[in-house]
Amino acid sequence: MSINSTLRKEGIENIKPLSTLEINKIASNISEKICSAFPEHNINKSDLFIAIARLNMYTAKMPQDDSAAKYFYKNNSIYFSKDMDLEDLHSLALHECLHFIQEVKNKQGKLL
Repeated sequence: MSINSTLRKEGIENIKPLSTLEINKIASNISEKICSAFPEHNINKSDLFIAIARLNMYTAKMPQDDSAAKYFYKNNSIYFSKDMDLEDLHSLALHECLHFIQEVKNKQGKLL
């Protein structure tokens, strides 16, 4: 099944990419928050910023289950409800980026 078919099955439609500027704002905000929250882990803020900034991020019509955001591991993308205020994306993005940071895949790319 293609990614688009899977997204439609999940109720995610009418996808529009966020701008590079907005993605970079989100990546900067999240990398700053995570690094300042966990200084004892010596997380490299620059590396974290780059990893998050490379995620695809979109606004979309979301499913009727009140989902405001969703990280989709199959294509390393985050989908935000098109009805969300852009200012609210930062807090939603933090939660979804934590899913991205926590994921572990095998050599074949399958989620473990």
